[in-house]
Order: sequence, then C-alpha cells, then structure tokens
Amino acid sequence: MIFKIKHFIAADGERFSQLYNGDSTGFPLYYPTSYIARSVRPSVTHETQKVHLEAIKRVCEWEALQNISIAVRFQGREYLRQFEIDGLVRHITASRRSGKGEVISRNKANTYIAYAANYLRWLADETITELNSDIKTAIDKQHEALLSSVARKSGSSPANKQRILAMRLPDEAAQALRKLFEEPLHCVQKNGDKGPRIRNILMLRILYETGMRRGELLSLKLGNFMEAISGESAQLRIERNHHDEFDSRAQQPVAKTLGRTVNISTEAEQQLIAYRDHWRPNSDCHFLFINHRAGRTQGRPVTMTGFYSALNNLKEVFPALAPLYPHLLRHDWNYRFSQKADMERMDFESERTIREMLMGWTPNSEMSLLYNQRHIQERANEIGREIASDTINRGDKKCPAILHRQ
Repeated sequence: MIFKIKHFIAADGERFSQLYNGDSTGFPLYYPTSYIARSVRPSVTHETQKVHLEAIKRVCEWEALQNISIAVRFQGREYLRQFEIDGLVRHITASRRSGKGEVISRNKANTYIAYAANYLRWLADETITELNSDIKTAIDKQHEALLSSVARKSGSSPANKQRILAMRLPDEAAQALRKLFEEPLHCVQKNGDKGPRIRNILMLRILYETGMRRGELLSLKLGNFMEAISGESAQLRIERNHHDEFDSRAQQPVAKTLGRTVNISTEAEQQLIAYRDHWRPNSDCHFLFINHRAGRTQGRPVTMTGFYSALNNLKEVFPALAPLYPHLLRHDWNYRFSQKADMERMDFESERTIREMLMGWTPNSEMSLLYNQRHIQERANEIGREIASDTINRGDKKCPAILHRQ
C-alpha cells in the first residue's frame, strides 16, 4: 500500500499537510490528521509538521506490510512486542533512495524514531478508553522500548565536530564557481536560456557571499534588495515569513534562522540590478527569483524542486561543480569567515557575536560555539608549547644528551 503526504495552503496563507492512502482519493487518514492538528500543529512550524508526518507515514507503511492495525491492537489492549518494535525501527530507518539494506543518517533516524514513538503513545491514549495503572505501565514500556533504539546523537561526536569544521568547497569547485560569477553566460547558446542561467548563477552567488540558507534565498522579495547608497554596500534583508499569504508554493521555503540584513559585493549588486531590470520576466510576483519558461508556472516563484533541478543542470554542464550543494556553501562561508577572523586577530567573543549575527543564530548557539572552538584549540596548543619550552628554560638542558650514543 502506498501512502502520500499532500500539502495545502489555507485561505489565510497557513501551510498544512495531511497523510493519505495513495490507493484512494478522499479523506486523509483519521488518526494521523487528528494527531498533527491537535498535538503538533499548535507548537511547531509547518516544516517540522512534515517531518512528523514522514515518521508517521513510515509507521503506516509498516502496518500495511504486516497486515495489522495498531489502533485495533491498542483497542484490544495488545501492544507491540519487541520483535515487532525491532522490525518497525528497521522500516523507519531504511533509506528510500539507496540500495537494499542502506539506512538514513543517524540524526534523521533518531528524529523519526522519537516522533513515531510519540505518535504511538498518543494513539494508545486516544484509542484506549479506560486507562488504569497497568495499561499506562504497558504503554510506557512500549514507548521506552521504541526510544531505546535512538542512538547517541552523532552531533556529540568529536570526530563529527571536526568534520563540520573542515567542510568547505573543494578548490576546483570553488574556482569553477568563481569563474561562473565572472562569466555567467559561459557556454550558453540560446537566447531563451540566458535569463535562467543568470538567475541560477546569481542564486549561487548570493549563497556563496552571504552563507544564507536555500529557504531564505528562495524567500527573498524584490523589496528585500536594497541598492548601495552613500558609500554603504548593497544589502539583502532576510525575513521570517512562515505562512506568507502571497506565496503560492504549498511547500513554502522559509527562513529557519533569525531575520537579519546581510551585505553583498558590488559585482553581485550590479548583476542583481541587471537581472531585475532586464532578464527577469514581467510579473506581478513579489519574489525576486521566479520561473522564466513559458507555461502555467511562468512568473511564479522558484520552488525548492526547481532550484535543485537548475543546480543539477549546471553540474551536467560544469562537472567541477559536482561536489556542490547549497548547505556546503554555508559551511564554506563559515570556513572563510574563520580565516578572516584569524587575519583580523579577532578575539573569541567578537568572532562568536559577529558570526551569530550574520548567520541568524541565537546568542551562544551550538553551531557558533562549535566553529569558534578553533580559537580554544589553537590557544591550548600555544599554551602547551609554552609549557613544553618552559622545561628547557628552567635549565633542564642535560636531557637531550641521552638521545646520543655514548
């Protein structure tokens, strides 16, 4: 049985999603819809609601494969046995894109398992009308058995932290990208392809120069672009825009971080002006980056799918860009910011504060502190060298003699 998550826009602009049995057209699944509407939606964003639904979808898939109804089981005071929990966890964590036996990332698996466990606990409370201490104990035991499958977060691993700190664009990809910034129409033959190419390169340039997220990029409106005045650089204003009533995209790209204003280079400003005034199709759409191709979507804002399609097309034409993906540009920006902080001999607190402001992170954010660990490590190494040298400075100069043969 196939299950599908469908996305909708309410009259007031609110986004919401529902889970459907793909074999039928009609009402969404009752319990998942009730759970999201009553227990999840009031406190989380639409993006998080979609993650909850993906976890629940995997639970429903497993039910169908086992030919059981968990709700009916609960009504009969029958709970999942350990071997069933093990099978459910395997199904939840199985990769849908890779080969058989492959699993999703540890962080995503942990999230799905936790969300599935919360849903099943709610479902038990919802379907069992008479709860007593024994039943509550059984529900708690099932809940704990599921959560026991949650692995230690990979984010706590020192090796993973070092991996994040080292993430940056490979030199060949960076060179190819900077060349395209200078010559965005390189290899373009057809006039109809020029506008989309300039838009696509410009989107990548903004990600590269500002480190903003792809959702923030696709949410930029014409009014968010402020040209340079009085010697100040041009800027882009990033706004939190959840449930924007003017956004026609059911899966709305949104800013996950805080709103802020970021600077862009003079060259990027000139290209933005040229794109806005000469290459961008005439449209009443408020969004900066829109679809160019003729058809029913022309003039509408670029979707996340459209963005990735454009990026994949660029990779086919320019193979050196193969390692590039949007969030890598955010990591690369932080790498370059760290280099700049070193050149400026910026102190730890200043580096942390400025980084948080430009990335849209809250004060003392975990990621900000992670990137700033470099200074702590460097200072520790420096102090360690000083202490080691202090041994010799104190007159202990006979020790090296033992290294020579007598």
